[in-house]
Amino acid sequence: MNILVINGSPKKKGGASAFLSKVLRFMLFPKKVIYKTLGFSRNFESIFEMLQNTDLVVFSVPLYVDGIPSHMLDFLKKLEEFCINKKCKFKLYVISNSGFVGGKQNHAHLEQYKCWCERSGITWGGGLGIGGGVMLHVIFYLIFLLSIAQLAAGIIFNVAFGHPITDNQLLYGFVRGMIIWAFLCSGLLFCELRLAWAIRMKRCIKNMYTRVMVPSFVFLLFASAFMALGALFNGKLFSLNKRGDYSKYLK
Repeated sequence: MNILVINGSPKKKGGASAFLSKVLRFMLFPKKVIYKTLGFSRNFESIFEMLQNTDLVVFSVPLYVDGIPSHMLDFLKKLEEFCINKKCKFKLYVISNSGFVGGKQNHAHLEQYKCWCERSGITWGGGLGIGGGVMLHVIFYLIFLLSIAQLAAGIIFNVAFGHPITDNQLLYGFVRGMIIWAFLCSGLLFCELRLAWAIRMKRCIKNMYTRVMVPSFVFLLFASAFMALGALFNGKLFSLNKRGDYSKYLK
């Protein structure tokens, strides 16, 4: 069984779509999974060649303005023609993640891929809509990896000063961090496990929806602060109210 996972994010590296696709690849182990990043590349030939010998394809794509990102739309237009001409028979699954807290905000996005499958003669396997994809990505680094780093640092400290390798306080902090992370990401982990099972069994499933497990008002506070900090560090915070000359884009 050949599985191809395509990261449809325009980012060259990092990003929530890449993170979510890596989680799925981990859950598909030890199945052989080929991973490709689409980005803004217009050279799709290498991906098209793989599709002729691929059984299952997974798109991990961000939601932009309640629809398919423009670079992904260009890819799908060319892929549709290729699939019709070559009579491709793979099954398509899609992971859609958004900056909105609700997972069902991805519903229209997933339905667009389902319609594309009908036009292209491809079997629609099902989709997963995820709310708060960026926050889930950030939580992974802030809680999961930080808890592991703290445990490793504590062990190194204890060994260096001749103390027992671990102690109750060190283990308690690590376990607490893992429990908090597992709770906040419980919806994601459960749905990705179901998706991985469907892929392994080559089964079609109904669309699933999940979200980061925090109250909506907490999500809005942290999301707003995150966006403001991102704008500040990228030098855009104080230029948001300035009018730009967009005439060159209208030519």
